[in-house]
Amino acid sequence: MIRAHALPRRLIVEARDLDTDARARQELDVDAPADQVGQRAQLATVVARLYPEARMRSFGNGAASFLDSSNLVVAHYTEAREPGPALSVPEASTDVQQPLFVG
Repeated sequence: MIRAHALPRRLIVEARDLDTDARARQELDVDAPADQVGQRAQLATVVARLYPEARMRSFGNGAASFLDSSNLVVAHYTEAREPGPALSVPEASTDVQQPLFVG
């Protein structure tokens, strides 16, 4: 059996408290499996460490949602960030401000 290669990715886990709407975000650099089965398993494992009561509700295209009695949790992959100088300033032509809150 040939194993699919792992890809360097950033895994983002965002949680929203269902009662207070408070939000938490955690980012991890991981080697993401190239296959959907491996990605699903990795997302479930990471979220289980952070939110042990959360159960997977949906999965697709490298993203999954989870729910427990207090939180809605979404985990997804993005491109890995390149390490750079601590105080780097992006060029003005490529600087795009990201939204502060996504709701």
